[in-house]
Amino acid sequence: MHSLHSEKSRSTDRRKKALEAVEFCAVITICIFMYFHERGGGMRPEAAALPALGDRIVFGTYLKEPIVWRVLRAETNGEVVLIAENILTMKAFDAADSGQFNEDDRENDYWSIHETEADSDLELQAYVRGNSRWADSDIRAWLNSDRENVIYDGIGPVPSALAARKNGYADEPGFLNGFTDEEREAIVPTENLTKGNGLDGGEVRSTDLVYLLSKEELSWLAEADIGVRAKPTTQAVEQDQTTWYNIYSLEFGVDTFYWWLRDPVPDMASNCYFIDNGYSAKLLRSVPAGTEGIGVRPVVKVDTKKITLVRKEADSDMEEPNDQSDSAESAG
Repeated sequence: MHSLHSEKSRSTDRRKKALEAVEFCAVITICIFMYFHERGGGMRPEAAALPALGDRIVFGTYLKEPIVWRVLRAETNGEVVLIAENILTMKAFDAADSGQFNEDDRENDYWSIHETEADSDLELQAYVRGNSRWADSDIRAWLNSDRENVIYDGIGPVPSALAARKNGYADEPGFLNGFTDEEREAIVPTENLTKGNGLDGGEVRSTDLVYLLSKEELSWLAEADIGVRAKPTTQAVEQDQTTWYNIYSLEFGVDTFYWWLRDPVPDMASNCYFIDNGYSAKLLRSVPAGTEGIGVRPVVKVDTKKITLVRKEADSDMEEPNDQSDSAESAG
């Protein structure tokens, strides 16, 4: 009997040790998986699916519609730069702080086909036509705000301070108001150096969550095989009070439209560059910052380690003309 009892005891010990070995291996496997998952190592399942240049991405909303972006740049740390595929809205770059476009506090107006004091006095020019300095602009304040009530320096983009007295956006929620907390958290601040205008002594530095391209950054579009011309969304056209898209694009047989860059015209205080609509070979044109019928095509940098970006297949009616032959040098 003693021998039988000993045999049963040894058998029980062997089973116990075998179960302990299995449990130990399972714990080690789980630990290894969690380590690589947290560190983003080779076992991360989504690593191979990171967005590539030119991919279409759905991220955030504007006017209650999902925004479609294109991947403009992809960095080795998992951050990607996105540009809106379409023009999302038509807005002025910056309103006139005088409160009345082309008019000053003394009720003098500067509407003339001939040169006026506002053409030579740069302080006056910025005051009555809007300032072309990106870092202090109304459009930058709006793009970078998630508030329902955006805080502006000065009077803000009210209709009377804009060239055609239309498309005021002082009461519109900030652009980032249409993004979820997770989406906003994934946006990476970008340090930008932008050329100064005639009132500045050199380049102007800004830290932006959302920004506009500069002339030099237009080369990124060619590198990503993304057309420089862009169409407005249906919502942008419906929101626009100027109807300039119909007048200056559709009636001339083109369906692309103007959109702002963040660069000022040198030696002036109000004029900013924008991309032409493609009717002619000219790429760049300029207008005073208070001109409200120009399109906005935002740019953001997103950390793909913080959010999974959703790809969107191209729709046949969303294809853009591939006009990479255009460059800043073609501007007169």
